[in-house]
Amino acid sequence: MSRKIIFRDKIKSHDKSLGGLKGEIIFGKGRKRIPMYNKNGIIVGYKSEFEEVIDRDENIIPIGAYQYIFNKLFNIGFDQETTLRVGDLNDEAPLMKIGVPRAEYKSIHYNAEMSTGVAGLNPMPGINISANHFIFGFMVGDGASKEDNVTSIAPNYKDRVLFRPIPFRMSNDNHPLPEGKYFGKAVSAPNNNGEKITSYYIKRFDDPKPHIIHSYVSDNPNELQIVDDSVFFSTSSTPIESYIEINFSLTEYDLRNYFTSTDSTPRLNEIGLVSGWYNPAKNDFEQIRLFSHYTRPSIVLAENDTLEGIYRVYAR
Repeated sequence: MSRKIIFRDKIKSHDKSLGGLKGEIIFGKGRKRIPMYNKNGIIVGYKSEFEEVIDRDENIIPIGAYQYIFNKLFNIGFDQETTLRVGDLNDEAPLMKIGVPRAEYKSIHYNAEMSTGVAGLNPMPGINISANHFIFGFMVGDGASKEDNVTSIAPNYKDRVLFRPIPFRMSNDNHPLPEGKYFGKAVSAPNNNGEKITSYYIKRFDDPKPHIIHSYVSDNPNELQIVDDSVFFSTSSTPIESYIEINFSLTEYDLRNYFTSTDSTPRLNEIGLVSGWYNPAKNDFEQIRLFSHYTRPSIVLAENDTLEGIYRVYAR
């Protein structure tokens, strides 16, 4: 008699219980960096927090992000050994066509991970997602709220792009463009003056750079009890949660030219993290994919408004 045994592990969409992968976004004022100490008084890390929290809510991790996680975990190439093709924001209609065009990709030629200068280590063939392909920035949009600015549209697990992405900056906005901060370029057709406008849809994260925090679960969001190496010898039964903390912001110049050119109210109501591979020859990213999607009632931006946020991606 033959028997079949099937094992199932699950990374599930996160609900209010522990388990799965979820995201959290916090908007506030007065963002500051707070050192974290272990019980011996030694700094073991740091976190960001606000002097005043304006809003705090969760996002979803869509289907393409889970496929990306599986790709990375098991050395599976993009859209290979899978039942569906997620596609890139760089070239996918009806998506965005931002960043480096697929015909000019360099990342597709990456097929081996190589460590040099260490005797006895050989390259591992078949790896076609570089270690340099990672979540590198975020994008925003104004398509997740109806005209009343109060009703928000829930994100969907099938989302591959924001409902209506809007560019942070445009080449004709008459303000300096900081080097290394804005990517995801899209170039328009020439206007009546023969001028081509370059729009930048992705912005890099702020400093401090993304970092990992492990802490004991608490009902008080302002109370943080960090977990350090001593946890492996602890008998405590208090649950632990782990997350990546990301800092982001919008300046007084972000988004404005788009809304001026469309004669519409400056607002945003959706945010998403994006992954990609940097192409130095093009000074832009390729294989851009949406990793998360957060929606909320519209934040209306007054003149010279700035906005700061903390984005956390939880493992559990």
